[in-house]
Amino acid sequence: MRTFCCQALTASLVIASTFAHEDGSSDQHRTSLRSGNLWTHFLSRQDTVVNREGMQHLEDVLAFAYIAVGNESVSETFLMLSLSNLRRLGGWRGDVFVVTDRVACVPSSATPVAVSAVPAEFDKEHATKYGKHFKQRLLELLPLSPRHEYVFYSDIDVFVGAPVFNFLVHAVSDFEEQHAAIGLLREGTGRNGQIEYNESTSRGMVDSTYHSGLFLISRKPASVECMQHWGKWYAGPRPKDQPQLSSSARSGFCNVSALPQEEYALPTANNSGFYWTFNHFTRTGRMKGHEGMHKEQLALAGRVLLGLSGSVAEHWWKLKSPLCPK
Repeated sequence: MRTFCCQALTASLVIASTFAHEDGSSDQHRTSLRSGNLWTHFLSRQDTVVNREGMQHLEDVLAFAYIAVGNESVSETFLMLSLSNLRRLGGWRGDVFVVTDRVACVPSSATPVAVSAVPAEFDKEHATKYGKHFKQRLLELLPLSPRHEYVFYSDIDVFVGAPVFNFLVHAVSDFEEQHAAIGLLREGTGRNGQIEYNESTSRGMVDSTYHSGLFLISRKPASVECMQHWGKWYAGPRPKDQPQLSSSARSGFCNVSALPQEEYALPTANNSGFYWTFNHFTRTGRMKGHEGMHKEQLALAGRVLLGLSGSVAEHWWKLKSPLCPK
Protein backbone atom coordinates (compact mmCIF):
# COMPACT_ATOMS: atom_id res chain seq x y z
CA MET A 1 0.00 0.00 0.00
CA ARG A 2 1.35 3.39 -0.94
CA THR A 3 0.79 6.95 0.12
CA PHE A 4 1.58 9.53 -2.58
CA CYS A 5 2.88 12.98 -1.81
CA CYS A 6 -0.18 14.78 -3.17
CA GLN A 7 -2.59 13.18 -0.72
CA ALA A 8 -4.08 15.00 2.21
CA LEU A 9 -1.43 13.86 4.67
CA THR A 10 0.05 17.35 4.55
CA ALA A 11 -3.12 18.66 6.19
CA SER A 12 -2.06 17.07 9.49
CA LEU A 13 0.89 19.36 10.06
CA VAL A 14 2.43 20.54 13.27
CA ILE A 15 0.04 22.11 15.81
CA ALA A 16 0.14 20.19 19.10
CA SER A 17 1.82 17.15 20.53
CA THR A 18 -0.94 14.64 21.22
CA PHE A 19 0.02 11.04 21.76
CA ALA A 20 -3.17 8.98 21.73
CA HIS A 21 -3.67 5.78 23.70
CA GLU A 22 -5.76 2.72 23.05
CA ASP A 23 -8.58 3.98 25.26
CA GLY A 24 -9.00 7.09 23.13
CA SER A 25 -7.57 9.44 25.73
CA SER A 26 -4.48 11.51 25.13
CA ASP A 27 -1.59 13.14 26.89
CA GLN A 28 -0.25 16.41 25.55
CA HIS A 29 3.45 17.19 25.48
CA ARG A 30 4.01 20.87 24.77
CA THR A 31 7.78 20.81 24.72
CA SER A 32 9.99 22.75 22.35
CA LEU A 33 13.17 21.49 20.77
CA ARG A 34 16.32 22.79 22.34
CA SER A 35 17.92 23.26 18.92
CA GLY A 36 16.72 26.79 18.23
CA ASN A 37 13.05 26.07 18.98
CA LEU A 38 12.70 24.70 15.45
CA TRP A 39 9.41 23.13 16.39
CA THR A 40 7.15 23.86 19.29
CA HIS A 41 4.43 21.27 18.89
CA PHE A 42 4.11 17.94 17.14
CA LEU A 43 0.85 16.40 16.03
CA SER A 44 0.18 12.68 16.41
CA ARG A 45 -3.51 11.84 15.98
CA GLN A 46 -5.25 8.52 15.40
CA ASP A 47 -7.34 9.83 12.53
CA THR A 48 -6.62 7.19 9.90
CA VAL A 49 -9.69 5.34 8.64
CA VAL A 50 -9.11 1.64 9.21
CA ASN A 51 -11.07 -1.56 9.74
CA ARG A 52 -11.61 -0.88 13.44
CA GLU A 53 -13.45 -4.11 14.22
CA GLY A 54 -10.71 -6.25 12.74
CA MET A 55 -7.99 -4.01 14.11
CA GLN A 56 -9.42 -4.24 17.61
CA HIS A 57 -9.05 -8.02 17.52
CA LEU A 58 -5.43 -7.67 16.41
CA GLU A 59 -4.84 -5.11 19.14
CA ASP A 60 -6.12 -7.61 21.70
CA VAL A 61 -3.66 -10.34 20.70
CA LEU A 62 -0.60 -8.50 19.36
CA ALA A 63 1.82 -5.94 20.80
CA PHE A 64 4.37 -3.83 18.94
CA ALA A 65 7.90 -3.62 20.29
CA TYR A 66 10.82 -1.25 19.73
CA ILE A 67 14.32 -1.14 21.16
CA ALA A 68 16.10 2.13 21.98
CA VAL A 69 19.28 1.14 23.78
CA GLY A 70 22.97 1.54 23.44
CA ASN A 71 23.83 4.49 21.22
CA GLU A 72 23.03 8.10 20.39
CA SER A 73 19.95 7.09 18.38
CA VAL A 74 18.06 6.86 21.67
CA SER A 75 18.16 10.65 22.06
CA GLU A 76 17.35 11.43 18.42
CA THR A 77 13.88 11.95 16.94
CA PHE A 78 13.47 8.57 15.23
CA LEU A 79 11.68 6.74 18.02
CA MET A 80 9.24 9.60 18.59
CA LEU A 81 8.47 9.90 14.87
CA SER A 82 8.18 6.16 14.30
CA LEU A 83 5.70 5.83 17.16
CA SER A 84 3.74 8.81 15.89
CA ASN A 85 3.34 7.30 12.42
CA LEU A 86 2.34 3.93 13.81
CA ARG A 87 -0.51 5.63 15.66
CA ARG A 88 -1.40 8.35 13.15
CA LEU A 89 -1.06 6.61 9.78
CA GLY A 90 -0.95 2.99 10.88
CA GLY A 91 -4.13 3.35 12.91
CA TRP A 92 -2.69 1.24 15.74
CA ARG A 93 -4.27 1.78 19.16
CA GLY A 94 -2.94 -1.33 20.83
CA ASP A 95 0.00 -1.84 23.15
CA VAL A 96 3.44 -0.63 22.16
CA PHE A 97 6.48 -1.40 24.31
CA VAL A 98 9.90 0.23 24.09
CA VAL A 99 12.88 -1.54 25.61
CA THR A 100 15.20 1.27 26.64
CA ASP A 101 17.93 2.47 28.96
CA ARG A 102 16.53 6.03 28.80
CA VAL A 103 12.92 5.92 29.93
CA ALA A 104 12.49 9.70 29.72
CA CYS A 105 12.99 9.57 25.94
CA VAL A 106 9.92 7.37 25.39
CA PRO A 107 6.73 9.23 24.35
CA SER A 108 3.56 8.62 26.31
CA SER A 109 2.13 6.73 23.33
CA ALA A 110 4.23 3.73 24.38
CA THR A 111 5.14 1.84 27.54
CA PRO A 112 8.85 1.92 28.43
CA VAL A 113 10.55 -1.28 29.55
CA ALA A 114 13.67 -0.29 31.46
CA VAL A 115 16.92 -2.23 31.06
CA SER A 116 20.45 -1.63 32.31
CA ALA A 117 22.48 1.03 30.56
CA VAL A 118 25.40 0.14 28.33
CA PRO A 119 28.43 -0.79 30.45
CA ALA A 120 30.78 2.18 30.64
CA GLU A 121 33.73 0.16 29.35
CA PHE A 122 32.02 -0.71 26.05
CA ASP A 123 33.25 0.97 22.88
CA LYS A 124 30.81 2.12 20.16
CA GLU A 125 30.67 -1.25 18.39
CA HIS A 126 30.02 -3.20 21.58
CA ALA A 127 27.43 -0.63 22.69
CA THR A 128 25.52 -1.12 19.44
CA LYS A 129 25.79 -4.88 19.79
CA TYR A 130 24.49 -4.62 23.35
CA GLY A 131 21.40 -2.81 22.11
CA LYS A 132 20.75 -5.35 19.36
CA HIS A 133 20.83 -8.35 21.68
CA PHE A 134 17.57 -7.30 23.31
CA LYS A 135 15.75 -8.37 20.14
CA GLN A 136 16.19 -11.99 21.11
CA ARG A 137 15.05 -11.28 24.69
CA LEU A 138 11.74 -9.60 23.91
CA LEU A 139 9.59 -12.51 25.05
CA GLU A 140 11.23 -12.53 28.48
CA LEU A 141 11.39 -8.75 28.93
CA LEU A 142 8.07 -7.37 27.71
CA PRO A 143 5.23 -7.04 30.25
CA LEU A 144 2.81 -8.91 28.01
CA SER A 145 -0.71 -9.58 29.22
CA PRO A 146 -2.29 -13.06 29.10
CA ARG A 147 -4.23 -12.06 25.98
CA HIS A 148 -1.11 -11.20 23.99
CA GLU A 149 -0.22 -14.02 21.59
CA TYR A 150 2.14 -12.20 19.23
CA VAL A 151 4.87 -9.56 19.25
CA PHE A 152 5.75 -7.49 16.18
CA TYR A 153 9.17 -5.86 16.37
CA SER A 154 10.24 -2.76 14.41
CA ASP A 155 13.51 -0.84 14.25
CA ILE A 156 13.11 2.79 15.30
CA ASP A 157 14.14 4.07 11.84
CA VAL A 158 11.17 2.36 10.17
CA PHE A 159 8.24 4.70 9.54
CA VAL A 160 4.71 3.50 8.82
CA GLY A 161 3.09 5.10 5.76
CA ALA A 162 -0.30 3.36 5.60
CA PRO A 163 -2.73 1.42 7.83
CA VAL A 164 -1.04 -1.70 9.20
CA PHE A 165 -4.21 -3.82 9.35
CA ASN A 166 -3.86 -5.73 6.05
CA PHE A 167 -0.15 -6.30 6.56
CA LEU A 168 -0.68 -7.75 10.02
CA VAL A 169 -3.64 -9.92 8.99
CA HIS A 170 -1.60 -11.53 6.22
CA ALA A 171 1.48 -11.79 8.43
CA VAL A 172 -0.33 -13.56 11.27
CA SER A 173 -2.32 -15.79 8.90
CA ASP A 174 0.81 -16.97 7.07
CA PHE A 175 2.63 -17.38 10.38
CA GLU A 176 -0.04 -19.78 11.64
CA GLU A 177 -0.43 -21.64 8.33
CA GLN A 178 3.32 -22.27 8.20
CA HIS A 179 3.52 -23.20 11.90
CA ALA A 180 6.27 -20.62 11.98
CA ALA A 181 8.58 -19.59 14.78
CA ILE A 182 9.28 -16.18 13.24
CA GLY A 183 7.91 -14.07 10.39
CA LEU A 184 10.59 -12.24 8.40
CA LEU A 185 11.36 -10.11 5.37
CA ARG A 186 14.06 -11.21 2.97
CA GLU A 187 17.31 -9.27 2.98
CA GLY A 188 18.83 -7.70 -0.10
CA THR A 189 15.63 -6.37 -1.67
CA GLY A 190 14.14 -2.96 -2.16
CA ARG A 191 17.36 -1.19 -3.07
CA ASN A 192 15.38 1.00 -5.51
CA GLY A 193 11.97 0.65 -3.97
CA GLN A 194 10.27 -2.73 -3.70
CA ILE A 195 11.67 -4.99 -6.40
CA GLU A 196 11.35 -8.69 -6.98
CA TYR A 197 13.62 -10.76 -4.77
CA ASN A 198 14.97 -12.88 -7.63
CA GLU A 199 15.81 -9.75 -9.64
CA SER A 200 17.60 -7.96 -6.83
CA THR A 201 21.02 -6.68 -7.87
CA SER A 202 21.98 -6.31 -4.24
CA ARG A 203 21.25 -9.89 -3.18
CA GLY A 204 24.85 -10.98 -3.63
CA MET A 205 26.12 -8.10 -1.50
CA VAL A 206 24.88 -9.53 1.77
CA ASP A 207 25.65 -12.66 3.79
CA SER A 208 22.19 -12.81 5.33
CA THR A 209 19.03 -14.28 3.88
CA TYR A 210 16.68 -12.48 6.25
CA HIS A 211 16.26 -8.93 7.48
CA SER A 212 15.97 -8.43 11.25
CA GLY A 213 14.59 -4.87 11.28
CA LEU A 214 10.99 -6.13 11.30
CA PHE A 215 9.79 -9.49 12.56
CA LEU A 216 6.79 -11.31 14.00
CA ILE A 217 7.03 -13.87 16.82
CA SER A 218 4.56 -15.63 19.09
CA ARG A 219 4.66 -16.81 22.70
CA LYS A 220 4.63 -20.45 21.62
CA PRO A 221 7.60 -22.73 22.37
CA ALA A 222 8.75 -22.64 18.73
CA SER A 223 9.36 -18.90 18.88
CA VAL A 224 11.00 -19.16 22.30
CA GLU A 225 13.44 -21.78 20.98
CA CYS A 226 14.10 -19.73 17.85
CA MET A 227 14.95 -16.62 19.83
CA GLN A 228 17.24 -18.54 22.14
CA HIS A 229 19.18 -20.02 19.22
CA TRP A 230 19.35 -16.68 17.41
CA GLY A 231 20.62 -15.09 20.62
CA LYS A 232 23.81 -17.17 20.50
CA TRP A 233 25.35 -14.54 18.21
CA TYR A 234 25.83 -12.15 21.13
CA ALA A 235 28.53 -14.32 22.68
CA GLY A 236 30.40 -14.52 19.37
CA PRO A 237 32.68 -12.13 17.50
CA ARG A 238 30.21 -10.85 14.90
CA PRO A 239 28.85 -7.32 15.42
CA LYS A 240 25.60 -8.02 13.54
CA ASP A 241 22.79 -10.41 14.38
CA GLN A 242 21.44 -11.16 10.89
CA PRO A 243 23.96 -13.86 9.87
CA GLN A 244 23.08 -15.87 12.98
CA LEU A 245 19.37 -15.44 12.25
CA SER A 246 19.88 -16.94 8.79
CA SER A 247 21.92 -19.75 10.33
CA SER A 248 19.18 -20.45 12.87
CA ALA A 249 16.66 -20.68 10.04
CA ARG A 250 18.82 -22.99 7.93
CA SER A 251 19.51 -25.28 10.87
CA GLY A 252 15.81 -25.72 11.60
CA PHE A 253 15.64 -23.81 14.87
CA CYS A 254 13.62 -21.00 13.29
CA ASN A 255 10.87 -22.05 10.91
CA VAL A 256 10.25 -18.89 8.88
CA SER A 257 7.08 -17.47 7.38
CA ALA A 258 7.33 -14.62 4.89
CA LEU A 259 6.10 -11.17 5.84
CA PRO A 260 4.33 -9.31 2.96
CA GLN A 261 7.43 -8.17 1.08
CA GLU A 262 5.49 -5.89 -1.27
CA GLU A 263 4.51 -3.61 1.62
CA TYR A 264 8.12 -2.88 2.63
CA ALA A 265 10.51 -0.48 0.94
CA LEU A 266 13.93 1.06 1.32
CA PRO A 267 13.39 4.65 0.10
CA THR A 268 15.71 6.17 -2.50
CA ALA A 269 15.70 9.23 -4.74
CA ASN A 270 13.99 7.12 -7.42
CA ASN A 271 10.86 6.57 -5.35
CA SER A 272 10.89 9.84 -3.42
CA GLY A 273 7.33 10.87 -2.56
CA PHE A 274 5.98 7.30 -2.63
CA TYR A 275 5.64 5.53 0.70
CA TRP A 276 4.75 1.95 1.52
CA THR A 277 3.28 0.45 4.67
CA PHE A 278 6.77 0.14 6.19
CA ASN A 279 9.53 2.51 5.05
CA HIS A 280 13.02 1.76 6.32
CA PHE A 281 15.16 4.89 6.22
CA THR A 282 18.23 3.17 7.72
CA ARG A 283 19.67 5.60 10.23
CA THR A 284 23.29 4.66 9.44
CA GLY A 285 22.72 4.69 5.66
CA ARG A 286 20.02 6.78 4.05
CA MET A 287 19.99 9.39 6.80
CA LYS A 288 23.73 9.84 6.26
CA GLY A 289 23.26 10.62 2.55
CA HIS A 290 23.91 7.10 1.25
CA GLU A 291 21.85 5.00 -1.22
CA GLY A 292 21.10 8.11 -3.29
CA MET A 293 19.19 9.81 -0.49
CA HIS A 294 19.93 13.49 -0.02
CA LYS A 295 18.48 16.40 1.93
CA GLU A 296 15.73 17.03 -0.61
CA GLN A 297 14.34 13.49 -0.37
CA LEU A 298 14.56 13.43 3.42
CA ALA A 299 12.88 16.84 3.70
CA LEU A 300 10.06 15.65 1.44
CA ALA A 301 9.59 12.62 3.68
CA GLY A 302 9.50 14.96 6.66
CA ARG A 303 6.64 16.95 5.16
CA VAL A 304 4.66 14.16 3.51
CA LEU A 305 5.31 10.99 5.48
CA LEU A 306 6.06 12.34 8.94
CA GLY A 307 3.64 15.28 8.96
CA LEU A 308 6.25 17.91 9.86
CA SER A 309 6.51 21.50 8.68
CA GLY A 310 8.94 24.36 8.34
CA SER A 311 12.50 24.02 9.54
CA VAL A 312 11.71 20.82 11.42
CA ALA A 313 10.82 19.05 8.16
CA GLU A 314 14.10 20.27 6.67
CA HIS A 315 16.28 18.87 9.48
CA TRP A 316 14.33 16.15 11.35
CA TRP A 317 16.99 13.46 10.78
CA LYS A 318 19.64 15.64 12.48
CA LEU A 319 17.66 16.79 15.52
CA LYS A 320 17.53 15.63 19.10
CA SER A 321 14.29 14.51 20.68
CA PRO A 322 12.60 17.19 22.81
CA LEU A 323 11.67 14.47 25.30
CA CYS A 324 15.21 13.50 26.28
CA PRO A 325 16.96 15.28 29.14
CA LYS A 326 20.20 16.98 28.21
